[in-house]
Amino acid sequence: PGGVTFKRGVINSAEIVRGDNALAVYGGEARAEKVLLTHARRDLVEAARAVVGESTTKAVAPEASRPTLEAPEKFWDAWWEERFDYYKQQVTKVPLRALPVGRYVKDGDVLEWEGLEFRVMETPGYTRDGVTYCVEIDGVKLAFAGDLIMEGGRVFDIYSFQDAIPDAKVGGYHGYGSRFAPWIASLEKVAAEKPDLIVPARGPLITNPAGDISRAIDRVRAVYRNYLSTNALHWYFKGERMRTCGARVLGEGADIELMPYAEHVDLPEWCRHIGTTKLLVSDDGHGFVLDVGSTKNLETLQQILEDGLVKKIEGIWVTHTHNDHSRAVRDAAEAFGCPVYAVAEVADVLEKPGAWFLPGVSANAVAVVEVKKDGEKMQWREFAFTCEFFPGQIYNHGGLLVEKPGHAPVFFIGDAFSPSGIDDYCLMNRNLMREDTGYLLCLEKVRALPEGSWLVNEHIPHLFRFTEAELDGIEEKYRARAAVLQEMLPWDDVNYGIDEQWAWFYPYGTEAKVGQRIEVELRIWNHSQKERTFEVNVNEAEGLAVGGDLEPLTLGPRETGAVRVPLVVTEGKGPGVRVFTASLRSEGIAVDHWCEALVKVGAPKAP
Repeated sequence: PGGVTFKRGVINSAEIVRGDNALAVYGGEARAEKVLLTHARRDLVEAARAVVGESTTKAVAPEASRPTLEAPEKFWDAWWEERFDYYKQQVTKVPLRALPVGRYVKDGDVLEWEGLEFRVMETPGYTRDGVTYCVEIDGVKLAFAGDLIMEGGRVFDIYSFQDAIPDAKVGGYHGYGSRFAPWIASLEKVAAEKPDLIVPARGPLITNPAGDISRAIDRVRAVYRNYLSTNALHWYFKGERMRTCGARVLGEGADIELMPYAEHVDLPEWCRHIGTTKLLVSDDGHGFVLDVGSTKNLETLQQILEDGLVKKIEGIWVTHTHNDHSRAVRDAAEAFGCPVYAVAEVADVLEKPGAWFLPGVSANAVAVVEVKKDGEKMQWREFAFTCEFFPGQIYNHGGLLVEKPGHAPVFFIGDAFSPSGIDDYCLMNRNLMREDTGYLLCLEKVRALPEGSWLVNEHIPHLFRFTEAELDGIEEKYRARAAVLQEMLPWDDVNYGIDEQWAWFYPYGTEAKVGQRIEVELRIWNHSQKERTFEVNVNEAEGLAVGGDLEPLTLGPRETGAVRVPLVVTEGKGPGVRVFTASLRSEGIAVDHWCEALVKVGAPKAP
């Protein structure tokens, strides 16, 4: 309609002009007397900040965004500690500093401006705090929906939908696509308004709102139905809770397929189940441990030694980095005086947990981990071990194939599979959908096991195994889900929309002093199947300055690489946590304030 302009950008901007006055949505020109925010993700907030400046009256934002916009510094100060043992699984794209807001709005509010009425609808889903502003101008109905939906019935990523499912007693860590349900409700709410155009925060204008909303809902229901059909939680939470989860997204009475349990039998006598710990006992009474996730597990192992049931514990293998498998590894290694083994992807997190932000990482650093290569063999007593990189439940994951004379081979797979399917319920675990890694690689490795091999999940006191038909079914459904997700996501490769950390800082957290020069890496994984060159800009924060030029990084298809980022800790801010971010550009990829890292600056020493 007349007087309305729309500009594509990293974050789009729309401007409505009435006489000498202007109103902006998302971002725009500084002359605007109002700017409407639909949610409080960092990149959107920074786009709006260019319009808001220091004004205390310009910004209009959702009431649900108030804590994020008014006190983000509190979040970051607490985050230094809260990032460890973290299982809420929410994205950390929080603003670094407060944004002044003149008015907070909620569902049903009406914002009047220059004779126009902007009706507010709460539309959570992609974010918890999302709203949509609906207005009619010159007979054209517009809906400013933020990141709720993109052109073509797409959405920017799926990991942002991770959350708890209280109705099914499912926590945030296990809540794959929890916010798909409110997202569908929000899309239907917008569709009921019958807008002529949806103006999104990213991508082209949506000129066929009804069609694109219908496509989005059909796709997300196909994804969730597929997810449930091979879901490991069916074993842990049973069918009723899974059907509760399904009904939220698929509708009451919807047909929900759950994979029947695979063949499973009791553990052999030489393998003892202790919570998430497995204890292997040799014929001559020595022990080898897989995972030590809690003090209780450690105390049980110590009691076993004290009672003389095992003479000595001679080694610890750590399957993956979640704290229910690794929290007490440091203490166990010290108590037993034994080595700790892991594949490289696990070992670095164990030794330097503060360098990573991943679900459930324990702050209890292990002093030394002996790294085992993928496929490397080792002998312990009468047992033959084969060490495997096994990126199942989380990318930082390994497996240990154990062969003992007189028994079928047993592959200890951490938490990668259960008898009802795959453990891909946490979207922050980086379950990449690629031929060369992730679950497709895991399935390939399971198929290549010696005939008759069993699998063991650290949580489960059973051996289990899949038939070829069951493996075929899991793989077929997994590939089908990847195909739907590729249609649903705007990236040239589905993994950008699955893997929040396709670009990440290493180390994630650093301790430093004023005046100190430090260096971090911005690590990038080119998930595309073509060469890419990435331009990087590190956004300086108060008290942190970039100490040199950053070179572009060219990566081949599906290669990883790093840009070295020199930083200087300046006197611009007192002691505490300082946060900096990176913006990236490549062909078809443009993201601002995408990933962050922390620098904790100590107080100066007293004279």
